[in-house]
Order: sequence, then C-alpha cells, then structure tokens
Amino acid sequence: MRSADTLPTDVLVIGGGACGALVALHLLAHGGLRIALAEPRTVPAQGAAYSTARVEHVLNVPAGRMSAFDAVPGDFVDWLRAQPEGAGLDDAARAALFAPRRAYGRYLHARLQAHPARDALAVHADAVVDLVPEQDGYRAVFASGAHLHARAVVLATGNQPAPLPVPAPTAGTIEAWDYAAVAAIPAEASVCIVGAGLSMVDVVLTLHANGHRGPIRALSRHGLMPLAHAPGTRPQPGDIAAMLPLGVRARMRLLRQWVAQARAEGRPWQDAHERLRPHVRTLWQAWPEVERRRFLRHAVRLWDIHRHRIAPHVAAVVEGMRDTGRVLLEAGRVSTIVPTAQGVRIGWTPRHGAPRSWQADVVVNATGMEKRLSRAPGALLPALHARGLVRAGPLDLGIATAGEGVVIGTDGAPVPNMWTLGANRIGDLWETIAMPELRGQAERVAAAVAADLAR
Repeated sequence: MRSADTLPTDVLVIGGGACGALVALHLLAHGGLRIALAEPRTVPAQGAAYSTARVEHVLNVPAGRMSAFDAVPGDFVDWLRAQPEGAGLDDAARAALFAPRRAYGRYLHARLQAHPARDALAVHADAVVDLVPEQDGYRAVFASGAHLHARAVVLATGNQPAPLPVPAPTAGTIEAWDYAAVAAIPAEASVCIVGAGLSMVDVVLTLHANGHRGPIRALSRHGLMPLAHAPGTRPQPGDIAAMLPLGVRARMRLLRQWVAQARAEGRPWQDAHERLRPHVRTLWQAWPEVERRRFLRHAVRLWDIHRHRIAPHVAAVVEGMRDTGRVLLEAGRVSTIVPTAQGVRIGWTPRHGAPRSWQADVVVNATGMEKRLSRAPGALLPALHARGLVRAGPLDLGIATAGEGVVIGTDGAPVPNMWTLGANRIGDLWETIAMPELRGQAERVAAAVAADLAR
C-alpha cells in the first residue's frame, strides 16, 4: 500500500463538507496540529447542500443566522458585503437575505483557505473506506488504495442520501442531489418526484427555472411539503418547562395553544416554533424511548414541515406551480418502479384509495437523508460497524455518541480518539443538522480532540 501523506498526521477529518470544514477551522485555531481532511470532492467545504451551482437553491434561513462561528455572529453577512449576492444591499437587507447556497459554500471555503495556519492542513481528494485500529491511532484506507496513519479521527460524513423505498431501474432514475442531472431533464418530460421535503423543493425550483412544461407529480406518504418562513419572526417569550414532562400528544396540544396565543397577539405562528428552537435537544432527551418512537410514527412529518421552513419567495414559486396544476402533490406509498418502453411506471397506493400507477419519463429520488446506520450507504460506516468501532444510536438513528461527540463502539465503551458530529448524532440529539448546532458542535469537538492529544 502507498502512503497518502509522508508527514505525520495528528487528526484525520473524514468528510470535507460544512461539518468537516468547520472542524478543520477550529483545529487549525488550536495550533500545533497536523490535520488531514479527506473529501472526494475537488473543492472542500462544499458538501451535498452547498455544492449546488444553481442560483435558485437558496439557504433555508436568512444570512444573519448563518455565521460559521458562534463568537462572530455577523461573519457571513460581513463576507457578503464584497460578494455579488450582497452588492447594493445595506446591512439589514443582507442579514435578511436568503442567499444562494453556492455562495455559502464559497464562504466556508474562503474562510478555510484564508486561515493563518492553513499550511498545517492537507486535503486529500479521496474517500476513506475503512479505518484500521493501530498503535497510537488508526490507519485510514482510501478508495484509491492509499493509506494514512492518524492519531485521532473525526467522522464528519454529513448527510447521506436515502434510497428509494422500492427497487428502481438505473435508467430513468435521478438523485435529487445530482443537481446537474436534474437540470438536464428535458422541458417536456413527465417527472415523478418521490418525496416532498426540501429535496423536492430543490427539484421543482430547478424545473421552474428551466421553463419546464411537462407534468410534475410529487409522491410522499403524507402529501405535506415544507412551510414558509414569516418575515419578522421572533421567538415567542417564555421557557419550555411546562413541555418537558409531557408526551407527544400533550406537547402538540400545548404547542397549538402557544400558536393560538401568538396569533391572538398578531404574531405569526412561526414565533411559537422559534420558542422551541434552542431547546430541541433537551425536549428530545427528556422523552423515554416509547415517546420517541411515538413521535417518529405519528408526528415527525408535522415537525419537519414546520421546523425546516423555506424562504417565502421559494414557497410562493412552489405554491404558484401547484395552484396552476403544474405540480401535483399526492399522498400515498410507492409500491413499484419498473422500466417500460416509454420510460418508467410508478405503482402507488393513495392514503385513501385503491392502488394506481403513473407513467413518467423520469423518476427523481428526493427522499432526503438516510438516518439509520443499518441502511447507511457507502463503504465506511458499514466497515466501522463490522469492526465494532460504531454502533447505532437510539432507535437505530445515526451512531451512538457520548459527551461532545465521542463515538461509542459495539461493546458500549467509548472508542479511543474517535469523535463525530452533525447528522451522525441525530439519535442522541435529534436537532443536529442546522448551522447553529453544527458550528457549536464543531468548535467543541475540535477543543476535545486538541485537549485529548495534548495529554
């Protein structure tokens, strides 16, 4: 085997999207560490969300809330001043801007490249497929056959795509995160989108921007899509103490009361949800397993569409397409996707009706992120599980962790010198994929790694 680096490596960060870039930035700030960042994409800091080149794909929250650093809350807005996306806007307008996601990817990359200690970071445009425990660390095995020894590892693998719910032919099937393939869909094509979340919104926006004229149908189990932000939203005053001892149904009743109170005061319903925003981890961990399972069975989709909201102008585009019949949103379960001479035929059963089928030219997989370790795509996480280095988190969501992201192995003990953050911690923390959580986790993980290696 050949070495991926001739210099000693202290920390290997696996994954160079937002999570990995933030961890690398904070590790560089600690100084004195040799860091390797493994990311198959040629440009680091631009993971699945921020690698899109499409201008219509915008952030789901205003720029004022998207700083990469808790200590510098206005950093992204400050960066936008010198960018085309922020030109001609005053500070207030820049802070309220739902900026293109491609601009945010450039921002993270720029901050990484400009760090004074950047020379201590080696970037490997390769995928890690296995980690072999060795004396004083791990040997990382890359897809290319190269290897690298590191004293510590941070798993920053980010969001991984979920598969379609049924087998599907390769021909005629496109992944929603394959932005170039979606943009290449012919304008007259009939399109079936499986899923109705944020990925579906991305697909519809691209088809709209390209002047798509063919029929578009989105199928999901509940037929619900993300709701819009309201201008001027502010967290409703009050704590969440009354909600902590309650189960799923009782919490939903109380939240509806808070929404009604907000509306009675002339405030948007979003204010009541923002009241919960800093406390989601506490609310999730206060539930016993039976309530968490009840939430996943009965309430998770309602939570998702209210919590993971979209820009008002984005919602207006999608709703306008629905109002004119250019997009049909159906509730039901997909049962089959089979190739035909004309394309693909999708068999599905409506929530309240008999089985049906629909002929389409293209099926787009917009089912979002894979949350379960047992179905994790790619080579790395299955390999780590086989080695006993990771086990599933609560309810098979993500991987088990402790403290500030210490990985727990299959024996229930902390794995030496291995940490993770972001989507991998969803089972333990639930709210763990938005920037306010990611930037804080990245800073704390970097501090824990630096302190551990200094001992």
